Amino acid sequence: MGDSSKNFKMPQKVVEVMIDNIFRKNDIKKEEIKKNISEEQKIMIKEMIEDLKQQVEQFNKKNDETKE
Repeated sequence: MGDSSKNFKMPQKVVEVMIDNIFRKNDIKKEEIKKNISEEQKIMIKEMIEDLKQQVEQFNKKNDETKE
């Protein structure tokens, strides 16, 4: 279980860096976004993150199988 939690931290950090970069380039403040995001958008973002986590998990599993 410890290894799988490490796998999930990597994508989250990548997403955070990408989002921060986009915000900086467009001079957008995180506080403004948090106030103006709809519930539907929040749900969509959470679903995208879950999909990304599953893809990373499958990728790591496939790599582990090929190493054996």
